[in-house]
Amino acid sequence: MILDLEMPKVSGFDILEVIQQKPTLAQTRTVVITSQSDPAIEEKALSLGAIDCISKPLNLRLCRIRIENHIKIRTQEKVLQQTQEELFAEKEQLRITIDSIADAVISTDKNANIVYMNPVAQRLIGWSQTAAKGRHIEEVMKLCDATTKKPSINPLSVALKENRPVAMALNTQLISKQGIEHRVEDSAAPILDKNHNQCGAVMVFQDVSEALAMSMQMTYLSHHDQLTSLPNRVLLHDRLTQGIARAAFNGTKLSLMLLDLDKFKFINDALGHHVGDEIIAHIGHSLDRFACNDITVARVGGDEFALVVSHSANYLSLEPLVNQVLNVIGKPFRSGGEQHVLSASLGISVYPDDASSVEEMLRHAYSAMYKAKNESANSYFYFSDDLQVEMNRRLEVGNKLRKALDENNLEVHYQPKYDLNTDTLVGVESLVRLKDGQGGFISPVHFIEYAEETGLIFRLGEQVLEKSCIAAKTWLDKGLPIKVAVNISAKQFSDTKLVNTVAEILERTQLPSRYLELEVTESALIENFDYTVSQLKLISGMGVSISLDNFGTGYSSLSYLRLFPIDVLKIDQSFVRDMLNDEQALNIVTTIIELAHSLKFQIVAEGIETLQQKESIARAWLSNKPRLFI
Repeated sequence: MILDLEMPKVSGFDILEVIQQKPTLAQTRTVVITSQSDPAIEEKALSLGAIDCISKPLNLRLCRIRIENHIKIRTQEKVLQQTQEELFAEKEQLRITIDSIADAVISTDKNANIVYMNPVAQRLIGWSQTAAKGRHIEEVMKLCDATTKKPSINPLSVALKENRPVAMALNTQLISKQGIEHRVEDSAAPILDKNHNQCGAVMVFQDVSEALAMSMQMTYLSHHDQLTSLPNRVLLHDRLTQGIARAAFNGTKLSLMLLDLDKFKFINDALGHHVGDEIIAHIGHSLDRFACNDITVARVGGDEFALVVSHSANYLSLEPLVNQVLNVIGKPFRSGGEQHVLSASLGISVYPDDASSVEEMLRHAYSAMYKAKNESANSYFYFSDDLQVEMNRRLEVGNKLRKALDENNLEVHYQPKYDLNTDTLVGVESLVRLKDGQGGFISPVHFIEYAEETGLIFRLGEQVLEKSCIAAKTWLDKGLPIKVAVNISAKQFSDTKLVNTVAEILERTQLPSRYLELEVTESALIENFDYTVSQLKLISGMGVSISLDNFGTGYSSLSYLRLFPIDVLKIDQSFVRDMLNDEQALNIVTTIIELAHSLKFQIVAEGIETLQQKESIARAWLSNKPRLFI
């Protein structure tokens, strides 16, 4: 506004006073014009808010320049005001952000005296910003080594001294003003002005106490078994690696003992997994007493445990420990309201005698353990060259079996079954054979055992059953109604698909069910009693015969014969073979024949290979007895 102070009806001073009193006109800039040369006039105008005073008569050119300059100043004021407002908003946003983050933030001047601390820093250090402001960082923030408790230099001081970012030392502990300890980590860095001169420093750090505790807990859980708290397979591998390195350096030996509880699966299935867990926990606690600097006790998995033992070159030094371990396991204890007496099979591998790496020690100890399981309870074996040969043979057999299954290349031979009365062929028994690749066959003793251990028994059993049904259907179509008997292993009864598999194969091959007989062993019957009964009843309901194989060599419980839908008893060949020279064996054969007669079972005598054996079994069989097949 350009205002003349000498106007005819109103004074310019009155106008200036009105402008000052109205808030809406507060931003108005007024330049006054006067013909008066009295300095008091000019002073009064300026005191009432005028920004300039121009004397009359007017020099228009000079007047225009002065007005333009005032306009420029006003524009710059607006820009400056806007910049200040934006700067304040940005500063406030930064303050809120820093106050809200989870990390602690401290800033200082170039002398390391505190200028600002966010709330997290105030909480961890135990000082308010008001109390800490202006104090040196070392006075307020007490750092030390978490292990030795020796004072640590503050990284912010180092950052200022060396003019570079500095990370906080590992294992650093912060002790607050109240004595509370926090594990902290992070870094500090100098703050530079536009000329790259230090004007302060900032430290950002965080409390990692909970994270560190969680990390330690996770590390522990990942290396220890939850049920027994013993080292698990991961930590066992690490201890073996360290043990081998020490043994190599010291010229000593390192032994790995792997032990497996005998018959544990039967106990677990019969009494329930909660009782099984109690037993495993008990064994783990019992074995843990052997743990010391030279011995690591671990749970490998399931019912398998391991001991890593450092010892001298003398093997005999291990014998007392082995006996103590087996004695501890065999000590009676109560669980689930019952008393249990356990036994174990133990295999031992020794570095550097039979293994040069962790993997070899584990493989060899397992091989020795499996050999022990085939012996009596509480047996133990060292790995040897013979075991290595056996392991290689098993690997070769396994490869050949997998290939034969993949190519459906198993051979099934058929052993004839004759009626003792008429000498006529009445049936066959399927015998699976695996080619050895050299024109011969691998003994079923070897590959059946491998198939059961690896789970291949399910595929093998299904292929043999299908091939046998195809053969029986072929013979039937040719006018030879011959029943085919197929062995079903105990493992196959654990397969929930067994009943469906039998039904599907009969449907697929179009073989009437009366021409199929399934042979089961007594051990298969007791693995899971109730489940096996239901399985066999469903199979028997299809019209398939059930034969009890190797009768007399297992449990021979008469209750099984009563509860299971059994049609045929097979006298084990060991009795047939010995009955010529052993009166007791002959009496057993006669008793089984009489038992089968009373229960209305058919009988098959296995393994008759000579005329004398045939005549002897015929004498044991009387005319009023059931049909006897050989």
